[in-house]
Amino acid sequence: MFTTLWNWLVNALFGLPGAIWRFAVGFLTWLPGALLRLPGWLWRFLWINFKPLMQILILPGLAFILVFAIIAVWFERKFLARAMLRVGPYYCGKRAGLLQVFADFLKLFMKEIIIPYDAERAFFTMMPVLVPTLPALALVLIPFDQNWVLFDAGSLSLPMFFAIAGLAPLIPIFTGWAANNKYTAIGGFRVAFLYISAEIPLVICAAAVAIMAGSFDLVKIVEAQRDMWFAVPQFIGFVIFFLGVIIEAERTPFDVPTAETELVLGWRTEFSGILFGFTMMAEYVAFQAWALLFITLYLGGFNGPDIFGSTMYSHIFWLLLKFAILVPIIILLRCVFPRLRLDQTLRLGWYYLTPLAVLNLFIVLALKLWGVA
Repeated sequence: MFTTLWNWLVNALFGLPGAIWRFAVGFLTWLPGALLRLPGWLWRFLWINFKPLMQILILPGLAFILVFAIIAVWFERKFLARAMLRVGPYYCGKRAGLLQVFADFLKLFMKEIIIPYDAERAFFTMMPVLVPTLPALALVLIPFDQNWVLFDAGSLSLPMFFAIAGLAPLIPIFTGWAANNKYTAIGGFRVAFLYISAEIPLVICAAAVAIMAGSFDLVKIVEAQRDMWFAVPQFIGFVIFFLGVIIEAERTPFDVPTAETELVLGWRTEFSGILFGFTMMAEYVAFQAWALLFITLYLGGFNGPDIFGSTMYSHIFWLLLKFAILVPIIILLRCVFPRLRLDQTLRLGWYYLTPLAVLNLFIVLALKLWGVA
Protein backbone atom coordinates (compact mmCIF):
# COMPACT_ATOMS: atom_id res chain seq x y z
CA MET A 1 0.00 0.00 0.00
CA PHE A 2 2.89 2.33 0.84
CA THR A 3 4.53 1.55 -2.52
CA THR A 4 1.32 2.32 -4.40
CA LEU A 5 0.91 5.63 -2.57
CA TRP A 6 4.55 6.53 -3.24
CA ASN A 7 4.20 5.75 -6.98
CA TRP A 8 1.05 7.86 -7.21
CA LEU A 9 2.73 10.78 -5.48
CA VAL A 10 5.79 10.61 -7.77
CA ASN A 11 3.60 10.44 -10.90
CA ALA A 12 1.52 13.37 -9.65
CA LEU A 13 4.59 15.51 -9.02
CA PHE A 14 6.10 14.71 -12.42
CA GLY A 15 2.75 15.30 -14.14
CA LEU A 16 2.10 18.62 -12.36
CA PRO A 17 4.00 20.87 -14.83
CA GLY A 18 2.13 19.32 -17.75
CA ALA A 19 -1.23 19.80 -15.99
CA ILE A 20 -0.40 23.44 -15.25
CA TRP A 21 0.62 23.96 -18.87
CA ARG A 22 -2.60 22.39 -20.20
CA PHE A 23 -4.67 24.51 -17.81
CA ALA A 24 -2.84 27.70 -18.86
CA VAL A 25 -3.29 26.92 -22.57
CA GLY A 26 -7.00 26.13 -22.04
CA PHE A 27 -7.53 29.29 -19.99
CA LEU A 28 -5.80 31.51 -22.56
CA THR A 29 -7.88 29.88 -25.30
CA TRP A 30 -11.12 30.47 -23.37
CA LEU A 31 -10.33 34.03 -22.20
CA PRO A 32 -10.68 35.96 -25.54
CA GLY A 33 -14.08 34.43 -26.24
CA ALA A 34 -15.21 35.11 -22.68
CA LEU A 35 -14.15 38.75 -22.93
CA LEU A 36 -16.07 39.10 -26.18
CA ARG A 37 -19.18 37.57 -24.60
CA LEU A 38 -18.87 39.60 -21.37
CA PRO A 39 -20.78 42.71 -22.62
CA GLY A 40 -23.65 40.46 -23.71
CA TRP A 41 -23.72 38.74 -20.32
CA LEU A 42 -23.71 42.08 -18.51
CA TRP A 43 -26.46 43.45 -20.73
CA ARG A 44 -28.68 40.40 -20.18
CA PHE A 45 -28.02 40.53 -16.43
CA LEU A 46 -28.91 44.23 -16.26
CA TRP A 47 -31.97 43.77 -18.47
CA ILE A 48 -33.35 40.85 -16.45
CA ASN A 49 -32.58 42.43 -13.06
CA PHE A 50 -33.13 46.09 -13.94
CA LYS A 51 -36.03 46.67 -11.53
CA PRO A 52 -34.47 45.06 -8.41
CA LEU A 53 -31.15 46.76 -9.15
CA MET A 54 -32.90 50.13 -9.41
CA GLN A 55 -34.69 49.47 -6.13
CA ILE A 56 -31.52 48.38 -4.34
CA LEU A 57 -29.21 51.07 -5.69
CA ILE A 58 -31.54 54.02 -6.33
CA LEU A 59 -35.00 54.00 -4.70
CA PRO A 60 -35.53 53.16 -1.88
CA GLY A 61 -32.01 51.81 -1.73
CA LEU A 62 -28.54 53.15 -1.14
CA ALA A 63 -28.67 56.32 -3.26
CA PHE A 64 -31.98 57.46 -1.71
CA ILE A 65 -30.58 57.01 1.81
CA LEU A 66 -27.30 58.81 1.09
CA VAL A 67 -28.87 61.65 -0.90
CA PHE A 68 -31.45 62.25 1.82
CA ALA A 69 -28.74 62.34 4.49
CA ILE A 70 -26.74 64.91 2.50
CA ILE A 71 -29.73 67.09 1.67
CA ALA A 72 -31.19 66.83 5.19
CA VAL A 73 -27.93 67.92 6.85
CA TRP A 74 -27.56 70.83 4.43
CA PHE A 75 -31.20 71.89 4.67
CA GLU A 76 -31.32 71.60 8.45
CA ARG A 77 -28.28 73.84 8.80
CA LYS A 78 -29.59 76.47 6.41
CA PHE A 79 -33.15 76.31 7.74
CA LEU A 80 -32.17 76.54 11.41
CA ALA A 81 -29.64 79.28 10.64
CA ARG A 82 -32.40 81.48 9.27
CA ALA A 83 -34.92 80.47 11.94
CA MET A 84 -32.43 81.13 14.78
CA LEU A 85 -30.68 84.09 13.09
CA ARG A 86 -27.29 82.37 13.09
CA VAL A 87 -24.68 84.28 11.13
CA GLY A 88 -22.04 81.59 10.50
CA PRO A 89 -23.96 79.20 8.20
CA TYR A 90 -24.78 82.09 5.85
CA TYR A 91 -21.13 82.32 4.82
CA CYS A 92 -19.71 78.88 5.60
CA GLY A 93 -19.20 76.56 2.64
CA LYS A 94 -19.79 78.49 -0.56
CA ARG A 95 -22.38 77.46 -3.16
CA ALA A 96 -25.26 77.98 -0.71
CA GLY A 97 -23.38 76.04 1.96
CA LEU A 98 -23.63 72.73 0.10
CA LEU A 99 -19.86 72.26 -0.06
CA GLN A 100 -19.68 72.33 3.73
CA VAL A 101 -21.49 68.97 3.88
CA PHE A 102 -18.88 67.32 1.66
CA ALA A 103 -16.09 69.05 3.60
CA ASP A 104 -17.45 67.59 6.83
CA PHE A 105 -17.62 64.13 5.27
CA LEU A 106 -14.00 64.34 4.12
CA LYS A 107 -12.99 65.59 7.56
CA LEU A 108 -14.67 62.65 9.29
CA PHE A 109 -13.30 60.20 6.72
CA MET A 110 -9.72 61.43 7.13
CA LYS A 111 -9.69 61.86 10.92
CA GLU A 112 -8.09 59.26 13.14
CA ILE A 113 -10.33 56.61 14.70
CA ILE A 114 -9.49 56.67 18.39
CA ILE A 115 -10.48 53.60 20.39
CA PRO A 116 -10.46 53.97 24.19
CA TYR A 117 -7.92 51.81 25.98
CA ASP A 118 -10.46 49.85 28.06
CA ALA A 119 -13.13 49.61 25.36
CA GLU A 120 -14.44 46.34 23.94
CA ARG A 121 -12.75 46.80 20.58
CA ALA A 122 -14.88 44.39 18.53
CA PHE A 123 -18.20 45.85 19.70
CA PHE A 124 -16.86 49.40 19.64
CA THR A 125 -15.89 49.23 15.97
CA MET A 126 -18.83 47.09 14.81
CA MET A 127 -21.80 48.80 16.48
CA PRO A 128 -21.58 52.19 14.69
CA VAL A 129 -21.90 50.37 11.37
CA LEU A 130 -24.93 48.43 12.59
CA VAL A 131 -26.72 51.51 13.98
CA PRO A 132 -27.85 52.87 10.56
CA THR A 133 -28.25 49.36 9.13
CA LEU A 134 -31.40 48.41 11.07
CA PRO A 135 -33.53 51.41 10.03
CA ALA A 136 -32.22 50.95 6.48
CA LEU A 137 -33.53 47.36 6.56
CA ALA A 138 -36.92 48.62 7.74
CA LEU A 139 -36.92 51.12 4.89
CA VAL A 140 -37.05 48.36 2.26
CA LEU A 141 -40.60 47.47 3.40
CA ILE A 142 -42.07 50.88 2.50
CA PRO A 143 -44.22 50.73 -0.69
CA PHE A 144 -43.65 53.51 -3.22
CA ASP A 145 -46.23 51.89 -5.52
CA GLN A 146 -48.11 48.59 -5.69
CA ASN A 147 -45.32 47.31 -7.92
CA TRP A 148 -42.41 49.24 -6.42
CA VAL A 149 -41.57 47.62 -3.09
CA LEU A 150 -38.03 46.45 -2.53
CA PHE A 151 -39.13 43.66 -0.19
CA ASP A 152 -42.84 42.87 -0.38
CA ALA A 153 -43.58 40.91 2.79
CA GLY A 154 -47.33 41.02 2.20
CA SER A 155 -49.39 40.78 5.38
CA LEU A 156 -46.18 40.61 7.42
CA SER A 157 -44.81 43.97 6.25
CA LEU A 158 -46.14 46.11 9.13
CA PRO A 159 -45.24 43.59 11.90
CA MET A 160 -41.84 43.07 10.27
CA PHE A 161 -41.17 46.83 10.32
CA PHE A 162 -41.80 46.95 14.06
CA ALA A 163 -39.81 43.76 14.60
CA ILE A 164 -36.78 45.33 12.92
CA ALA A 165 -37.32 48.65 14.68
CA GLY A 166 -37.63 46.81 17.99
CA LEU A 167 -34.01 45.69 17.68
CA ALA A 168 -32.80 49.28 17.28
CA PRO A 169 -32.38 50.06 21.02
CA LEU A 170 -30.03 47.10 21.46
CA ILE A 171 -27.32 48.65 19.29
CA PRO A 172 -26.91 51.91 21.30
CA ILE A 173 -27.04 49.90 24.53
CA PHE A 174 -24.19 47.65 23.36
CA THR A 175 -22.41 50.71 22.00
CA GLY A 176 -22.61 52.55 25.30
CA TRP A 177 -21.38 49.49 27.17
CA ALA A 178 -18.54 48.81 24.73
CA ALA A 179 -17.12 52.32 25.05
CA ASN A 180 -16.64 51.79 28.81
CA ASN A 181 -17.59 55.37 29.61
CA LYS A 182 -20.21 56.53 32.08
CA TYR A 183 -21.69 59.04 29.63
CA THR A 184 -22.05 56.45 26.87
CA ALA A 185 -23.54 53.92 29.28
CA ILE A 186 -26.11 56.41 30.60
CA GLY A 187 -26.96 57.44 27.03
CA GLY A 188 -27.43 53.81 26.01
CA PHE A 189 -29.87 53.11 28.82
CA ARG A 190 -31.70 56.33 28.05
CA VAL A 191 -32.24 54.98 24.56
CA ALA A 192 -33.85 51.86 26.03
CA PHE A 193 -36.14 53.89 28.29
CA LEU A 194 -37.08 56.20 25.43
CA TYR A 195 -37.83 53.50 22.87
CA ILE A 196 -39.89 51.37 25.25
CA SER A 197 -42.06 54.31 26.27
CA ALA A 198 -42.56 55.31 22.63
CA GLU A 199 -42.97 51.99 20.82
CA ILE A 200 -45.90 50.75 22.92
CA PRO A 201 -48.23 53.58 21.81
CA LEU A 202 -46.82 53.33 18.28
CA VAL A 203 -47.64 49.62 18.08
CA ILE A 204 -51.17 50.26 19.41
CA CYS A 205 -51.71 53.02 16.84
CA ALA A 206 -50.38 50.79 14.04
CA ALA A 207 -52.76 48.04 15.17
CA ALA A 208 -55.64 50.50 14.95
CA VAL A 209 -54.61 51.39 11.39
CA ALA A 210 -54.42 47.69 10.45
CA ILE A 211 -57.89 47.10 11.91
CA MET A 212 -59.38 49.96 9.93
CA ALA A 213 -57.65 48.81 6.72
CA GLY A 214 -58.41 45.14 7.37
CA SER A 215 -54.82 44.11 6.72
CA PHE A 216 -51.26 44.35 7.98
CA ASP A 217 -50.04 44.69 4.40
CA LEU A 218 -48.64 48.20 3.91
CA VAL A 219 -49.75 48.23 0.26
CA LYS A 220 -53.34 47.39 1.22
CA ILE A 221 -53.24 49.97 4.01
CA VAL A 222 -52.33 52.62 1.45
CA GLU A 223 -55.02 51.43 -0.97
CA ALA A 224 -57.60 51.62 1.84
CA GLN A 225 -56.92 55.38 2.03
CA ARG A 226 -57.89 56.20 -1.55
CA ASP A 227 -61.06 57.99 -0.46
CA MET A 228 -59.88 59.38 2.89
CA TRP A 229 -56.59 59.47 4.72
CA PHE A 230 -56.58 57.68 8.08
CA ALA A 231 -55.37 60.92 9.68
CA VAL A 232 -59.01 62.10 9.60
CA PRO A 233 -60.86 59.31 11.45
CA GLN A 234 -57.79 58.57 13.58
CA PHE A 235 -56.64 62.07 14.41
CA ILE A 236 -55.55 61.03 17.91
CA GLY A 237 -53.42 58.23 16.46
CA PHE A 238 -52.10 60.65 13.85
CA VAL A 239 -50.79 63.03 16.54
CA ILE A 240 -49.38 60.18 18.65
CA PHE A 241 -47.53 58.65 15.71
CA PHE A 242 -46.18 62.05 14.68
CA LEU A 243 -44.66 62.47 18.14
CA GLY A 244 -43.45 58.87 18.00
CA VAL A 245 -41.55 59.54 14.78
CA ILE A 246 -39.64 62.35 16.52
CA ILE A 247 -38.95 60.17 19.56
CA GLU A 248 -37.76 57.19 17.51
CA ALA A 249 -35.42 59.43 15.51
CA GLU A 250 -34.05 60.93 18.76
CA ARG A 251 -34.70 64.43 17.55
CA THR A 252 -35.37 67.58 19.56
CA PRO A 253 -37.28 67.92 21.87
CA PHE A 254 -36.82 64.19 22.60
CA ASP A 255 -33.06 63.88 22.07
CA VAL A 256 -32.40 62.98 25.72
CA PRO A 257 -30.03 60.04 24.91
CA THR A 258 -27.52 62.46 23.37
CA ALA A 259 -28.18 65.51 25.56
CA GLU A 260 -24.92 67.43 25.20
CA THR A 261 -25.53 69.62 28.25
CA GLU A 262 -25.74 66.52 30.47
CA LEU A 263 -23.94 63.65 28.71
CA VAL A 264 -21.40 65.33 26.39
CA LEU A 265 -22.96 63.46 23.44
CA GLY A 266 -24.54 60.45 25.14
CA TRP A 267 -23.82 57.04 23.65
CA ARG A 268 -21.94 58.70 20.76
CA THR A 269 -19.38 60.40 23.05
CA GLU A 270 -16.30 58.23 22.47
CA PHE A 271 -16.57 57.89 18.70
CA SER A 272 -14.38 59.79 16.27
CA GLY A 273 -13.72 59.89 12.57
CA ILE A 274 -15.91 57.89 10.25
CA LEU A 275 -17.35 55.88 13.16
CA PHE A 276 -18.85 59.09 14.50
CA GLY A 277 -20.16 59.79 10.99
CA PHE A 278 -21.99 56.44 11.01
CA THR A 279 -23.63 57.21 14.35
CA MET A 280 -24.83 60.60 13.13
CA MET A 281 -26.09 59.10 9.88
CA ALA A 282 -28.17 56.65 11.89
CA GLU A 283 -30.32 59.53 13.13
CA TYR A 284 -31.25 60.54 9.59
CA VAL A 285 -31.84 56.97 8.39
CA ALA A 286 -34.18 56.32 11.33
CA PHE A 287 -35.85 59.67 10.67
CA GLN A 288 -36.33 58.68 7.04
CA ALA A 289 -37.76 55.23 7.77
CA TRP A 290 -40.21 56.32 10.46
CA ALA A 291 -41.37 59.39 8.51
CA LEU A 292 -42.14 57.23 5.46
CA LEU A 293 -44.03 54.76 7.64
CA PHE A 294 -46.00 57.65 9.15
CA ILE A 295 -46.95 58.85 5.67
CA THR A 296 -47.89 55.31 4.67
CA LEU A 297 -50.16 54.79 7.67
CA TYR A 298 -51.86 58.18 8.01
CA LEU A 299 -51.26 60.42 4.98
CA GLY A 300 -52.38 58.13 2.18
CA GLY A 301 -48.91 56.83 1.30
CA PHE A 302 -48.35 56.94 -2.44
CA ASN A 303 -51.97 57.88 -3.24
CA GLY A 304 -52.46 60.92 -5.44
CA PRO A 305 -53.80 61.96 -8.83
CA ASP A 306 -52.07 60.66 -11.95
CA ILE A 307 -50.06 63.59 -13.28
CA PHE A 308 -47.30 61.92 -15.30
CA GLY A 309 -49.37 59.59 -17.46
CA SER A 310 -47.80 56.74 -15.52
CA THR A 311 -49.40 55.55 -12.31
CA MET A 312 -46.14 54.28 -10.84
CA TYR A 313 -44.21 57.51 -11.48
CA SER A 314 -47.10 59.54 -10.06
CA HIS A 315 -47.24 57.41 -6.94
CA ILE A 316 -43.50 57.76 -6.34
CA PHE A 317 -43.80 61.54 -6.86
CA TRP A 318 -46.63 61.95 -4.36
CA LEU A 319 -44.91 59.90 -1.69
CA LEU A 320 -41.69 61.88 -2.07
CA LEU A 321 -43.64 65.17 -2.08
CA LYS A 322 -45.39 64.30 1.19
CA PHE A 323 -42.02 63.28 2.60
CA ALA A 324 -40.46 66.57 1.50
CA ILE A 325 -43.25 68.51 3.26
CA LEU A 326 -43.08 66.49 6.47
CA VAL A 327 -39.31 66.75 6.95
CA PRO A 328 -39.14 70.58 7.32
CA ILE A 329 -42.05 70.49 9.78
CA ILE A 330 -40.17 68.08 12.04
CA ILE A 331 -36.93 70.03 11.63
CA LEU A 332 -38.74 73.26 12.59
CA LEU A 333 -39.58 71.79 16.00
CA ARG A 334 -35.87 71.81 16.82
CA CYS A 335 -35.84 75.59 17.05
CA VAL A 336 -39.31 75.94 18.60
CA PHE A 337 -39.29 73.61 21.63
CA PRO A 338 -36.57 73.06 24.23
CA ARG A 339 -35.33 69.58 25.07
CA LEU A 340 -37.47 67.74 27.62
CA ARG A 341 -35.93 66.07 30.63
CA LEU A 342 -35.83 62.29 30.66
CA ASP A 343 -38.57 62.04 33.28
CA GLN A 344 -40.78 64.41 31.28
CA THR A 345 -40.28 62.37 28.11
CA LEU A 346 -41.07 59.09 29.86
CA ARG A 347 -44.10 60.62 31.55
CA LEU A 348 -45.33 61.77 28.16
CA GLY A 349 -45.04 58.25 26.79
CA TRP A 350 -46.51 56.33 29.72
CA TYR A 351 -49.08 58.77 31.14
CA TYR A 352 -50.39 60.38 27.96
CA LEU A 353 -49.45 58.70 24.69
CA THR A 354 -50.21 55.11 25.77
CA PRO A 355 -53.70 55.85 27.22
CA LEU A 356 -54.55 58.02 24.22
CA ALA A 357 -53.37 55.24 21.88
CA VAL A 358 -55.72 52.82 23.66
CA LEU A 359 -58.54 55.38 23.33
CA ASN A 360 -57.79 55.70 19.61
CA LEU A 361 -57.96 51.90 19.31
CA PHE A 362 -61.40 51.80 20.99
CA ILE A 363 -62.64 54.55 18.65
CA VAL A 364 -61.52 52.54 15.63
CA LEU A 365 -63.19 49.39 16.98
CA ALA A 366 -66.41 51.37 17.53
CA LEU A 367 -66.28 52.74 13.98
CA LYS A 368 -65.77 49.22 12.59
CA LEU A 369 -68.58 47.89 14.77
CA TRP A 370 -71.01 50.58 13.55
CA GLY A 371 -69.90 50.02 9.96
CA VAL A 372 -68.64 53.59 9.55
CA ALA A 373 -65.07 52.54 8.67
